[in-house]
Amino acid sequence: MNHKIKVLLLDGHTIQVLPLAKALRKKNYHVTAFCEEKLSFGWASRYPHEKVLCPSAINETDTYLNFLEKFLKKNRYDVTIPLFNDTAELMSENKKRFSVYTKVAIPDYHILIQGHDKNLTMSIARKLNIPHPRTMDLEKNSLEDAVAYCGLPSLIKPNIAAGARGITRVDSLDELKSIYQEIRTEFGPSTLQEFIPQTGFQFKCQMFRDNDGSLKASTVQKKYRFFPITGGSTSCSEIVDRLEIVEYSKQILDEIKWTGFADFDYIQDPRDNKYKIMEINPRVPACIRSCFESGTDFAEMIVQQALGKNVTSYQSTPGMILRFMSLDILWFLFSSNKERFATKPSWFKFWGNNICYEDGAWDDPLPMFAGFILGIKKYLNPKFRKSKLSFKRKSSNNDLQEYRSCQKV
Repeated sequence: MNHKIKVLLLDGHTIQVLPLAKALRKKNYHVTAFCEEKLSFGWASRYPHEKVLCPSAINETDTYLNFLEKFLKKNRYDVTIPLFNDTAELMSENKKRFSVYTKVAIPDYHILIQGHDKNLTMSIARKLNIPHPRTMDLEKNSLEDAVAYCGLPSLIKPNIAAGARGITRVDSLDELKSIYQEIRTEFGPSTLQEFIPQTGFQFKCQMFRDNDGSLKASTVQKKYRFFPITGGSTSCSEIVDRLEIVEYSKQILDEIKWTGFADFDYIQDPRDNKYKIMEINPRVPACIRSCFESGTDFAEMIVQQALGKNVTSYQSTPGMILRFMSLDILWFLFSSNKERFATKPSWFKFWGNNICYEDGAWDDPLPMFAGFILGIKKYLNPKFRKSKLSFKRKSSNNDLQEYRSCQKV
């Protein structure tokens, strides 16, 4: 008798676990979620068969790896899927160690790093003549040459970091000189990148490339609302058709021979209307639910490829709107009256066949409540609250300005 395939989802405390756990359970897989805390999306969800409290992969890396190895030795899992940047990189680096126990659904490290490292990604885009912001490696070039090439204002961007961590705007060479070493010490090697005016739309593109190089699925999401309203995590987006973005993304994956799932960030530059690549995320993003709701089961594809099976092709139907309700409420509270009533898609349309919610659903409501509590907990932290709500144009002083995150949806 065939055993039920068991899938381990790492980073089960994150919001992206919700649609994956649901999709896998409905396909009759046994699903377990590793969660770093009980007050989390995955722990509140009804879809994982099992939930395991684990150490922090970021703060207790060695302890986490040993805990995971001990767990996999004791419990057989066919496939393990990392769901967040840090864990994706960590599992890729240690793929050989864990492949003894399970199929690790992540590219080999020499491939993954070409997408995960922003400087390497921009080098590939430059080679392929794909539109991208002017970018220069601060490890290999002088600060003066970087400013001359990228212009001002520009962004200091750590080569490897999740979301907007360490991204800092500078408006002068003196400002770059005064802040760069501090950024490098905390976040590692960095690049200087041209600042693209934030009046254009941002897009995400999810791709699945099979082992033979064929494209099995692609979706593009257009972002409409953010919180903080001047830039941050997306509270409303929609599945759209953008063949140009899909083609750019496929060229890059072909160039680096990437197999499996990848997530891209683009921004439409209002100065020339070109779609410019910003980064590649080597894991499923928070906004992945709308892909499932529009007809593309990325979870099934990831497991199929990991097990060496034929990967099913999917095609998403445009028009699916995704809302992150707790953030969209904050967007409403902090927006102007004009924005509240003029925004499209309408803030006041809550139901419809083309509307789904990132942080919960009727058949799995508790994660939304957990999300509200997590949000309140975060904003009670004065440091976090100041960084999110004190978003204003950076002047000649050395206050850090948080840049709109293209990665956090």
